[in-house]
Amino acid sequence: MRTQITRISLYQNAKMLCFIYLPIGVIYSFIGVAFLLMDIEYLKVTGYIFLLAPFWLSLTVVGAHYFVATIYNYLASKIGGFEFEFTEIKD
Repeated sequence: MRTQITRISLYQNAKMLCFIYLPIGVIYSFIGVAFLLMDIEYLKVTGYIFLLAPFWLSLTVVGAHYFVATIYNYLASKIGGFEFEFTEIKD
């Protein structure tokens, strides 16, 4: 059985990627809190950037996904999408 991916859902996939990357951003925010608690002046800006990582990391991933998925959807409509071949296995 051959299957072709002709369109990628922008919103649903972006939402899933946002929730997948959110825990990674939380880890960065813990590092940011540690930097802020060290009370070293040159680490303060880095600490604030790391503290806001759940937001900017998720938004960056969603933006990149929208960009790549839009290009894929356009190209798939013109030349065809990825094709997979599936084999059913009997239990």
